[in-house]
Amino acid sequence: MNDAPLEDQVHDALHRTVDPLHRSPLTVGDVRSRARRIQRQRAVTAGAAVAAVLAIAVPVGLSLVGPVQRSAVQPATQTPDSIITGTVRIDTRSAPTSDTLAVPLLDVDTPSLIADGEVTELPEAYDQLTPYLDGWIGVVNNEGAYSWRQLDADFEVLDEAPTSSRLAVSADGARIAWAEHDNTRWYVVDVTADGSREERRTPLAEGPAEARLDVVGFASDTEVVVTQTDPADGALTTMRVDGSAATPVRGFIRPWAASSATGVIAGVTKVRKDLTSCSAVIDAQTRTSTPAWSTCDYTLADFSPDGKYVVGLASYLDGNGSPSLAILDAATGEVIVDYELIGPRNGVVGINDRVAWEGEETPVITVVSGDRQYVVRLDLYGGAERIIAPGTEPEPDRVSLVLAAD
Repeated sequence: MNDAPLEDQVHDALHRTVDPLHRSPLTVGDVRSRARRIQRQRAVTAGAAVAAVLAIAVPVGLSLVGPVQRSAVQPATQTPDSIITGTVRIDTRSAPTSDTLAVPLLDVDTPSLIADGEVTELPEAYDQLTPYLDGWIGVVNNEGAYSWRQLDADFEVLDEAPTSSRLAVSADGARIAWAEHDNTRWYVVDVTADGSREERRTPLAEGPAEARLDVVGFASDTEVVVTQTDPADGALTTMRVDGSAATPVRGFIRPWAASSATGVIAGVTKVRKDLTSCSAVIDAQTRTSTPAWSTCDYTLADFSPDGKYVVGLASYLDGNGSPSLAILDAATGEVIVDYELIGPRNGVVGINDRVAWEGEETPVITVVSGDRQYVVRLDLYGGAERIIAPGTEPEPDRVSLVLAAD
């Protein structure tokens, strides 16, 4: 068992993904460094964690759709027969359970891969892992220094190179992209998981490694959406690359997701004085940056595989995650269902910003509630299931599970 204080573990687990994956302009100081360990007694850290979660929840405390206030909404106990619009409160500790899970997980503390009902020990911890050729491609994080690795079926390293942080994996797992720097310039590398076409390498302008390049996702069968950081002020430039050139996409402060099914990008477009944010869905091909729609109630974070739905987290996020999650119509912004977490009064309650999908209508998330972490399956109908498949059972002080290829 990890002996570090609980809040340290929660922040480490969430920042493992939040820091490299979403360099949000909302907390610039936080995203420039990993969370410092806070050496306090358990009771003190738990109280601080609750205060932090409450601080996040304030901007999203009002009912977002419909006449029902959050305080009046009953916890979800079963799946309704039709799609609902309204807030559903869920408590992962008492939610119905399921012993099946179709998306793979990583335990970064063990370390191990949890997939197909089995737990496989790994030679070391990976932040991401996805099938490639007859083996795998993964990302390792060594104190903030990231590398991608090609592995064989037994997880032996075949190739390795420094990268910025993460892989982009298409919804069907067929395409993988990452960033590399060759001491002269950044490249976007785009491959097929089965090796059916040659590797694409898109060069960017010459520049230092500090002009960090991060992959966001796929905007089409040929394009990858990326961001590049200005080392002078931390500002991000959004681009789509196609194997030969990079084209700017205007309108975003920070893009979070792209859909190759519909050719759109979702992300933060504005930060308000109260540190909440506004987000929008914008066509990747646009020349005007005019959004299809926008919202200041949510941070738009992830598309369903078919691009029909988009996940909305709280409009203000920090290392504790989000106290709520909504599923919206990606074409209109209409709220389909809005979930809010309830949990113990003396502990962290938050949703990690990594999301995976089982099919077109079923997101899978990881949740920290008190001193435990849960894997939860949601749907469009207000239903929530706690996963108890091998390797996923919640244990005291364990917050080490991440989705293997979000």
